[in-house]
Amino acid sequence: MLRHMHNLKNYDSNVWLYTDIFNQIQKFICEIYNVSGIIDVDAARLQLFLNNYTVSDINEEFNPKNLKNFDASNLPPCKTELFQQFLRANYITSIWNNANEKRPSTFTPENNGWTFEDNQYHFYWFDGDQLPGLVSESLQESEDATSNNNITSDDEDDDLSGQYRDVLNDENSNDYYDDDEDG
Repeated sequence: MLRHMHNLKNYDSNVWLYTDIFNQIQKFICEIYNVSGIIDVDAARLQLFLNNYTVSDINEEFNPKNLKNFDASNLPPCKTELFQQFLRANYITSIWNNANEKRPSTFTPENNGWTFEDNQYHFYWFDGDQLPGLVSESLQESEDATSNNNITSDDEDDDLSGQYRDVLNDENSNDYYDDDEDG
């Protein structure tokens, strides 16, 4: 890890060094997530997903309901997201390394993991689509199938909210009961 940090400290605009450092960071991330023999974070993400969700029998049908409890935060970041994190880390490192200079960085935040919107800087998370097309289509089909059912989980939540609202209304109606009506 220290070697990676020293490489980042000595980073310049050399594209070869830049690519080499990023590949080393990818390898390090794969090691953190305990995916041996893989040096690409996208391949590591796929391998971790397959390890958890591959069917055990070739005749077994894939059940999309198993994915409802899937937590993507257990996967390493995708390559495009990791690259933006790398750019942000590099930008901040260059500022700290040159903090004693009049101009601590020659880089601009806009090209190094941030976007400027409404007079504020925001993280630029990744390039490209958030999900591959096949995954997006599959999720849309699943969502359409769910919306075709009469009662969805949201409807059930609304029904429960209505039940609790009725109970609360009944309890609040006791506040307006006048005890002096009897006499």
